Amino acid sequence: MTKTRSLTALVVLTLIALGFAYATVVHPLAKASAGDWVQFTVNLKNETEPLLNVKDQQRWRVVSTVLDTGVRVDNYFTIAGSRTGMGGSLYYFNKPYEPVTDISLDAKIEVVSTTPDTVTIKGKALACTKVVRKVTQPVSAATFQPGWNGTSAIWLCPDVPVGGLVKVENRYQSQLTADSKANMIVETWLLTDSGFKNWK
Repeated sequence: MTKTRSLTALVVLTLIALGFAYATVVHPLAKASAGDWVQFTVNLKNETEPLLNVKDQQRWRVVSTVLDTGVRVDNYFTIAGSRTGMGGSLYYFNKPYEPVTDISLDAKIEVVSTTPDTVTIKGKALACTKVVRKVTQPVSAATFQPGWNGTSAIWLCPDVPVGGLVKVENRYQSQLTADSKANMIVETWLLTDSGFKNWK
């Protein structure tokens, strides 16, 4: 990757991370094709309810439908050793891209820092933009939106399919309803594999 391309990628991903509606120029899913996929290893530590911990769970995001206005990304995870579907989401090109599950576009997101970083996946060094964010998202019964309040660090790389997400480190309080007990969550996602147009 040339120095100019690296700088351009950094600027573009910074604008996306800031939540700007930059989709009219570039959107991380604008060039997506059906069959593009990414696989992550997910670890979740629930400091409030340890029985809800998740260790080394495999999750996939797969582009299933491409439209003029956006794309649908389906989600899968492993349960009892089998890959199981867990719904999907539509991402519109005229709206900001939020790669973290359960953070809505209505959340208040304050960018704390944006820095270049390198993450090595399967022996390949990926030039990423690391964005650290403070997220404030209250519970909304009207939209079935859970509370999500804490910090989220994301690593983005333009060479990775399905939005460019490479790594996530979250620490936040999760609350399903206004009356329920908040749980303190420490969560990590790490890219383990990916592919273009070859999902099976």
